[in-house]
Amino acid sequence: MAVPVNNGIKYVKDTPYRGKDVWYFIQSTDPKVAPIGSPAILPAHQESGDTSIEGDSLDEQTKMGRVVAASTNEDSIELTSYMVPGDTANDIIIDAKHNGREVKVWRVIVDPRLAVVEGDHKAYPAMFGYGIVDSADISDEDSFSEIDYTVNIIGKLVEGTFPLSDAQVAALQELYDFERPGEKQGEFADGAVTTTTTSSTTTTTTSHA
Repeated sequence: MAVPVNNGIKYVKDTPYRGKDVWYFIQSTDPKVAPIGSPAILPAHQESGDTSIEGDSLDEQTKMGRVVAASTNEDSIELTSYMVPGDTANDIIIDAKHNGREVKVWRVIVDPRLAVVEGDHKAYPAMFGYGIVDSADISDEDSFSEIDYTVNIIGKLVEGTFPLSDAQVAALQELYDFERPGEKQGEFADGAVTTTTTSSTTTTTTSHA
């Protein structure tokens, strides 16, 4: 008779990471829009993001019982965000749908507990994939206009890391920066379009009236 064995258990107790700390980035595959060296695009005012890890399986009944085997990967990402003037993410999605282009998409967990140091910046766990825009729905109601789109992933999402400096993380989490009297003119929402491009060392902001 075999001797009973207790191999123990393993568990984790910690605060879950928050959905608001998961950011989705996209990039066009059109070389005229996004040549090598181009930044990833953060869709403005993301409301929600849903990542589906799905796929069919082979499922058959035989005389010896049920036989199940893995078959296909059918991963997808659905994003909903408000529409903001100057947000090129919307243009990328609509162009990809109209012209049959692929888009690149990243799901990034921006939680300091998960960050790893890479030289002068940190990197956060991410999933990446090339995808085809399945649908893009624009809703114009009494509230803010919003866009909802689904990107079907070619093959499957793959895991890696996404580089972000502390300054970039702070920029993601803040609506605007502190300023002293007289440094800027007008209101925050004064009708001007502000586009900010950041790298690990520089930040460039442009405004369009």
